[in-house]
Amino acid sequence: MSDSPESNHPCRVDWSAVVAESFRDLQRQASRAGVGEPLLSAFKQIVERLHNDPMEAGEPLYRLPVLRMQVRCVVIRPLIVHYAVCEEQPLVIIKGGKLLSDT
Repeated sequence: MSDSPESNHPCRVDWSAVVAESFRDLQRQASRAGVGEPLLSAFKQIVERLHNDPMEAGEPLYRLPVLRMQVRCVVIRPLIVHYAVCEEQPLVIIKGGKLLSDT
């Protein structure tokens, strides 16, 4: 799942089939909890931010020096997303996400 090369966005955002399925599970869980629409909106906003400026979208967690990637996280309620940004090319890999609890 990535955007097309013709896109106007400077960074390509990718995720695996496993990550896509985990987000579908999160969407079902959020819908049951009554926050399905906010989760979908947050996901869309996060992906847009990752396309445009992934190094500013979230907070740095750690670096993977051999892969030349920085792992970061971004939060837009009710969602937190962990992602890696390649330092040498315009590529973002979404690693996963979680619903934030109300507590």
